[in-house]
Formats: sequence, structure tokens, C-alpha cells
Amino acid sequence: MNRILIIHGPNLNLLGSREPEIYGCDTLDEVNTYIRNTTAEYGVDLDFFQSNHEGAVIDRLHAARTEVNGVVINPAAFTHYSLALRDAIAAVGLPTVEVHLSDIHQREDFRRVSVIEPVCLLQIAGHRKDSYVYGVEALLGHAVVEQFAGEAASLAGTDARLRRAVQLLHERFPKFDWTGIYLLEGEELRLHNFIGAPSPHTRIPVGQGICGAAVAEEATIIVPDVNADPRYLACSVETRSEIVVPIYSEDRIVGEIDIDSHRPDAFHEHDRWYLERMADQLGRHFNFEEIVWDD
Repeated sequence: MNRILIIHGPNLNLLGSREPEIYGCDTLDEVNTYIRNTTAEYGVDLDFFQSNHEGAVIDRLHAARTEVNGVVINPAAFTHYSLALRDAIAAVGLPTVEVHLSDIHQREDFRRVSVIEPVCLLQIAGHRKDSYVYGVEALLGHAVVEQFAGEAASLAGTDARLRRAVQLLHERFPKFDWTGIYLLEGEELRLHNFIGAPSPHTRIPVGQGICGAAVAEEATIIVPDVNADPRYLACSVETRSEIVVPIYSEDRIVGEIDIDSHRPDAFHEHDRWYLERMADQLGRHFNFEEIVWDD
């Protein structure tokens, strides 16, 4: 995922003056600068395009087939009725994320329906200009999962897959300061492999800490501020936020992906989306007998 096209739909050229209470006070140029600066650490090239004309947007998508690896699109009003744009996205076949500055699901009834969403990887709405940033991150996460899925069959068993997943995730996302996998042994989680500072918590009882809570609750847990969560087991004074994603094999939890960040509020629903897909890939061919422990 080296090059991404950012498409802004109709009326977004008026950002800054258009209903700022809904869309914010930043101009389109300022939004584009923010997206470029915020995602610079990922090393991807961004192309920006805006048009008020449906055909122009479709023509740009057609041209993008051989130019870019993915698309982040804010279809604006086209969201709710443009079957032509929907068909163009489907026909081009590029991984595409639909984004919106405002939360369309909390607005007028007609804005809550998207004909574009079914042909996109996912929809991200309500985060103002960060919606675009999260869209870029979602595409990068999608690419990591697709790369892993393509490599999985050639890797030498479950142990190698677990280690490769940690490596790919940690290398792709600079906001991942500690990336690891715990596996479930009886009523205890045991640290399998990680990249980052050594952790004092190599074994965690189910129900203790964020990791243990994710197993007990059988759910992904996102913690925006670990210092405000009494469940957090301190690993590093630098850690500010955390996400824990269970790994299922044959409908039972066998482990989890655990990621810490030194940045506050680093993880959101789009991170959950691609990390749960990675966990699904890991669980598909899980065999505990193939595990090799570091300790």
C-alpha cells in the first residue's frame, strides 16, 4: 500500500465556510495538509482530488486503477443516491474506505443511508478531518492482513504465523510501541512473543488486567487512557493506551493480540476492524502443539 487516492465529493470545496458547526472550520486545503502531515510517518504517497461533478469523480476512479493501491473517499451527497459511483468503485476493484466528517447516522434520515458502503471495506464517520486519517490507517491495516493471509500457507506452522503477525503489525504502525501475542494455558495467559520493551507480565490470570478481562468478557477491549482504567497492569510508564483482541479457534479463545501505544487514545474502531481480521487469520489454522516458547 504505497499510494492512496483521497477523493472529496461535492461541496467539500466550501469547507471552512460551509456549516462549520457540522463540518468544522478548516478549509479543504487545511484538511488535506492535516491528512498529509498526520500520515507522513506511514511513508505512503497521497493524491488528492475534489469535484462537484459525479462524472469527474468516476473518471478519476477509473484512472486510478493503475495509479494507486487504495482509495479513501468522502462521497458527500453522492453517498445517498449515486449508483453510478457505487458501480465505479465496484468495477475498479481498489480497496476503498468511505469516510465522512460528520456522523451521518445522527443526522437527517436521508443521510443515514449509503449506497456506497456495500462496495467499500468499511465506513468511518463522525471524526471530522481524522476520519480521513483513520481511513488511511484502515487501508494500511487491510494491506497487512492481506499480506499475512498470502504468506500464511507457506509459513512453518502456528508458531511461525504468530511471530510473523507481530512483526508485520509492529513494522507497519509506528503508533504500536509494544506488540505481542498471549496464548491461553488453562486459566492463565502466557506471553508467546512480542516486539518492544520487555514486559514484567509474562503470565496473566484470566480476569486480571486488560488482557485477562478481554478473555473473561470474550470481547475486544480498547482503552483510550490506561491510567484511568483500574484494570490496567502497568508494563511501562510510557504506555498511554491499549487494545486487546481475542484470537478464536473453533469458537473458543486460544489467545489474544495485545498492543500498547505511548500515544493517548491511539486506537479506534477501524483498528479493531483490521486487528480482528488478523486475529481471525491466526485462529483459522491454530495448533497449540506447534508452539515454541521464548522462555
